[in-house]
Amino acid sequence: MGGSVQAASSISTKVIIIAMTAALYTVGKAVTGFIPTPFGVGQFLIGVFIPAYFAVVSETVPVAIGAGLGTFIGDVLVLAPLNETTPYLSLVAGVPANFVAFLLFGWFVKRYRSWSAFVAAAVCFVTLGNLIAAVSVVENVGLPAGLILGFVVFWNVGSIPAVLIGVPILIRATKPLMDRSKILRYRPQWGVSVSGRQAGIAMGFAVVFIAIGAALFLGGGSLLPSWSGLSLYFAIAAVIVLIFGPLANVIAGSKSEAAQPAS
Repeated sequence: MGGSVQAASSISTKVIIIAMTAALYTVGKAVTGFIPTPFGVGQFLIGVFIPAYFAVVSETVPVAIGAGLGTFIGDVLVLAPLNETTPYLSLVAGVPANFVAFLLFGWFVKRYRSWSAFVAAAVCFVTLGNLIAAVSVVENVGLPAGLILGFVVFWNVGSIPAVLIGVPILIRATKPLMDRSKILRYRPQWGVSVSGRQAGIAMGFAVVFIAIGAALFLGGGSLLPSWSGLSLYFAIAAVIVLIFGPLANVIAGSKSEAAQPAS
């Protein structure tokens, strides 16, 4: 009897995580849905810090499902009426991209629980998700292949700085809940001091973010400069990542905790 009650509780917790992630991500997408996009598809992905936060502190698979569901609901309710996407395009591009990105993101930050690992995950797996979405958008809409690079740059300059700033702030704000919530089960193992090794790793991945952007700009040829605002967005994002990446643990104010098993 006790086992069945515990299993039911576990299932209900997973459903709540999926619902919360999806609902709050939908709101986040709605807030930024009216920002102009350079290529007429998608949006400036500031709201992506919401599923990233849940990927750090909650069970991985439910968060990944909630991220995919939330991007679909947000696209249908907000972006589709603005002619920035279609339900079909969201289903084949946004949903798998968000699911894969936050599945890997959540697994990585729980396996390697330092703040430098969080920065690495933000740069690597958010970029991967944006690349998956960009390839699918270009293939399904029939756009020039070079725009794959443009989409990745544009989505990166909104999403990665937002993750590096928004997630630590939310962790600091919700830290008192982490010891007594079944949803916020994983307290990050981030020390409040800025160690040289961890800061060096975080700075290294900040440089990787800049290198990826620069390489995409060079590879995009004449397509990317057609929207002059993209270079300004990228320059601002580079500065933010260089400053806030190494300071993520200080913003979060997290003390080192014993690691918990990854979900």
